[in-house]
Amino acid sequence: MSRKPVRRCEQCRALLAKDAGPNRRYCDTVCRSRHWRQVKRHNEIYERAVYEGLQVIRGEYLWAQGLCPMCGVSVSLRKRTDSVCCSPKCRTRAWRLRRGAARAAGDASE
Repeated sequence: MSRKPVRRCEQCRALLAKDAGPNRRYCDTVCRSRHWRQVKRHNEIYERAVYEGLQVIRGEYLWAQGLCPMCGVSVSLRKRTDSVCCSPKCRTRAWRLRRGAARAAGDASE
């Protein structure tokens, strides 16, 4: 008598229902949505780090290190992996430069 392998949700590792279809991977829509958001966030972090010229280090945690684009200080971004600036001051300065460039482009097109 062969036993079926126990199937678990890929997100929360809870047991799947016995009558779950063969393609079912998650126990409910909450776990499916949670997994999708994690994958999407991971991809956005990676793409932003590549765009900003940061080195992405994969390990137990996803974090990036590189230079702050505003002041050039070497920074390890572990607090928030989606940030690229070394401080709130530099982040605000970068935002103001982007906003000014967008306004200038808008004025030029009129």
